[in-house]
Amino acid sequence: MKPIDYVACLNEMYQSQGFPPYKWSEFESSPWCSFDKALGDTNLALVSSAGIFREDQEPFDPWAVNDLSFRQIPVDTDPARLKLHHNYFDHRDAQKDVNCVFPVQRLQELADAGHIGGVVPEAITLGMGRLYKRTALQKQTVPQIVEILRGHGTDAVLLVPS
Repeated sequence: MKPIDYVACLNEMYQSQGFPPYKWSEFESSPWCSFDKALGDTNLALVSSAGIFREDQEPFDPWAVNDLSFRQIPVDTDPARLKLHHNYFDHRDAQKDVNCVFPVQRLQELADAGHIGGVVPEAITLGMGRLYKRTALQKQTVPQIVEILRGHGTDAVLLVPS
């Protein structure tokens, strides 16, 4: 099977609708570091861009542009109380099982089985889409999320893009 050039396909689709070429972020270096902690001792956090929120929280606006907001969701929230507002993926599977885009129950099962040390008590979810303020995301939203996760003793983060 021939690889799909995702960036080229996306640019072509949006330019055919009259949008200018998107300016993709490119980084020459990365702050990655080695992770020496055993998974069985690791507190893992979940961050998803699926637009998940609890029924008592403000929903994400699926048509918003530059929505830098996020929601904190206790990991022990009953999945029946979770809702989804996002326009950029097919929701049918997520509506059957939210764990395909917000796998908090699967992570808890891994913790219960001893495969990971534990799940951080709050997951973070964003309603990504039409986010053109990369600098604001990097300098405002991400530091807020990092502060929350550090406050929970997070060792590693599972990022689930949607």
